Amino acid sequence: MIKVLAKAKEFDSAWCLLLDKIGGHEVPDFVSKDTFVILIRRYARAGMVEAAIWTFEFANNLDMVKNFDSGASLFEILLDSLCKQGRVKAASEYFHKRKELDQSWAPTVRVYNILLNGWFRSKNVKDAERFWLEMRKENVTPNVVTYGTLVEGYCRLRRVDRAIRLVKEMRKEGIEPNAIVYNTVIDGLVEAGRFEEVSGMMERFLVCEPGPTMVTYTSLVKGYCKAGDLEGASKILKMMISRGFLPSPTTYNYFFRYFSKFGKVEDAMNLYRKMIESGYTPDRLTYHILLKILCKEDKLDLAIQVSKEMKCRGCDIDLDTSTMLIHLLCRMYKFDEASAEFEDMIRRGLVPHYLTFKRLNDEFKKRGMTALAQKLCNVMSSVPRSMELLDSRCKD
Repeated sequence: MIKVLAKAKEFDSAWCLLLDKIGGHEVPDFVSKDTFVILIRRYARAGMVEAAIWTFEFANNLDMVKNFDSGASLFEILLDSLCKQGRVKAASEYFHKRKELDQSWAPTVRVYNILLNGWFRSKNVKDAERFWLEMRKENVTPNVVTYGTLVEGYCRLRRVDRAIRLVKEMRKEGIEPNAIVYNTVIDGLVEAGRFEEVSGMMERFLVCEPGPTMVTYTSLVKGYCKAGDLEGASKILKMMISRGFLPSPTTYNYFFRYFSKFGKVEDAMNLYRKMIESGYTPDRLTYHILLKILCKEDKLDLAIQVSKEMKCRGCDIDLDTSTMLIHLLCRMYKFDEASAEFEDMIRRGLVPHYLTFKRLNDEFKKRGMTALAQKLCNVMSSVPRSMELLDSRCKD
């Protein structure tokens, strides 16, 4: 009930219920740490920083929260909730205030990690670096999560060299980089087009446990395809498969994007057929990119064939793909099919673009297809807020 009330921002009602239960000595059955976690997170999402902090302080004075506070502490959850909503400054100020009020309090490394991540996420490098130095000054020993946060933060800001220096630093301190750290650096190098350095990093990664992950290989395929190096991307794909990783539709979609960019219809269709033959199921984006390539290169019959295969495989067609298909059918003068696709789009709950309706309506009227034009207007009238647009188009 507290969760429902908090989600609806009925905070007063939530507190009335909560205080009533606490006063009625039903605390063990009804109130727990999770009860206050719900309130803190909902206050943070609502931008009510002071209320979130007050809730933490209230809960922190209850014996049942103190005695059963396992896992992440309520204080950590408070800071994390504020940081995730972009209230890093407020979280940091409250952290320092608590340190001043309680000189004996020793914040955990998790607390520092949360705030460090918050500053980087808000792209405030100056405060992130200041906080990192403060952490070192306080003799708080960083862990792999700390370094992972720093590495990710610098890579996001395109400061890959700084991230690489941190990887070396963590090794010196006896902390072995994990897959998250390696993947972040590799992705940063790929984005910067520094593929020779990627090879060196991969060699080190391969001898570590657990070694490259699906994320690693997908990132590399993306980078090589983006750089126009199909050979490099293909080598990574083969390496990926040889190490027991099955490429996902996302992996293959980077190849399709490459083929789309360079108009390579034959290569795109060959890969599509190989995917099907190998038992892979193309996703909605795969079909969208493939149809876009075929339409762009005027392979209209092939595009219709692929769209039928897409439907047979039960792949949901989104608004953009349906719109593209309708325009394709119009180009091929298949107006009955175009009208049927338009109806199906609305039946599936998609709201068509007005320009799509306009093109169909104009084409039908131009060719004297009065019945189809009227049917189109009737179908369109079922779409919310469409009547004002239809008045001028359907009465011409």
